[in-house]
Amino acid sequence: MKPGMVPPPPGEESQTVVLPPGWQSYLSPQGRRYYVNTATNETTWERPGSSPGIPASPGPHRSSLPPTVNGYHASGTPAHPPETAHMSVRKSTGDSQINCVTFPHPDTMPEQQLLKPTEWSYCDYFWADKKDPQGNGTVAGFELLLQKQLKGKQMQKEMSEFIRERIKIEEEYAKNLAKLSQNSLAAQEEGSLGEAWAQVKKSLADEAEVHLKFSAKLHSEVEKPLMNFRENFKKDMKKCDHHIADLRKQLASRYAAVEKARKALTERQRDLEMKTQQLEIKLSNKTEEDIKKARRKSTQAGDDLMRCVDLYNQAQSKWFEEMVTTTLELERLEVERVEMIRQHLCQYTQLRHETDMFNQSTVEPVDQLLRKVDPAKDRELWVREHKTGNIRPVDMEI
Repeated sequence: MKPGMVPPPPGEESQTVVLPPGWQSYLSPQGRRYYVNTATNETTWERPGSSPGIPASPGPHRSSLPPTVNGYHASGTPAHPPETAHMSVRKSTGDSQINCVTFPHPDTMPEQQLLKPTEWSYCDYFWADKKDPQGNGTVAGFELLLQKQLKGKQMQKEMSEFIRERIKIEEEYAKNLAKLSQNSLAAQEEGSLGEAWAQVKKSLADEAEVHLKFSAKLHSEVEKPLMNFRENFKKDMKKCDHHIADLRKQLASRYAAVEKARKALTERQRDLEMKTQQLEIKLSNKTEEDIKKARRKSTQAGDDLMRCVDLYNQAQSKWFEEMVTTTLELERLEVERVEMIRQHLCQYTQLRHETDMFNQSTVEPVDQLLRKVDPAKDRELWVREHKTGNIRPVDMEI
């Protein structure tokens, strides 16, 4: 089937309905049709409209699709079209729980497709927990992503501090150059060489001005943006962390309720089985009443288990959706941070090149005057000004 074509639902006549580019249609385990945008990972029950990425009904809403893992819904249907699959693993019929999260059983894993094949996206590789280096416990995959974000923010701050130290060096250098340009050494040199020497000292003052401007631009165009970029970043990261952590706690609570309900059902079934055996041994009205009562309790326990499992699946689905959304947002923030730093470091190198050019321009007049230094002309001018007479002495006559 070509991308953008909707497979007909079971029981309907074979036909295809064109979807907007980037949308695919699948069936949930309950047989309800839903739609997935392969570019944004958005899911919706409403059929998308004719414009790309726009659902037919106003305001697309997040779906309550069954739990998904690595791009596959619980029904085994892919969250993206099969044509883009690059990684597949074994088929599965069972599942396993790891830290209250349901994963396909490793021995019978369903074929799964990455949400963003070939991109090494955050949303594909941080679902499980990881043992910490000391082996004292585990760290959630999402926590690793948060740690990376906070480390990136710290690196950005240290880069800003580094640029600040560079600015201090420039300012101190400019101050020393300006002071040296006022030095009176060799101030009495005359002629064209004296002019060249005076220009050398003036070039120091000009160079000091260049470095002062360089340091000012470093502050306003590099250091300050690096320091101010995402001032509330740490607070926002904590908010994300608390939100995901709360969902994970809710999932753990739902899982505990499922286990409790499963245990209760086992006990009720055991009680029903025991009373049934007693009935076989001795038939009595009391035993029959006990069996009816035990059967009602067993049925109720089964209903409770189904309700708990449903609540657990809802909690896991919400956690999954928030994980995808938040990890993709963290990925976007990381790309934005790296790109921002790259741009400002490029601005640093540009300012540095400009400073070199301005420094070169301050010594060009010195070069020009040095090329004009003429000892013979200097001698002529000096002699004309300071001569004492051009009549030479002669021999004495007797």
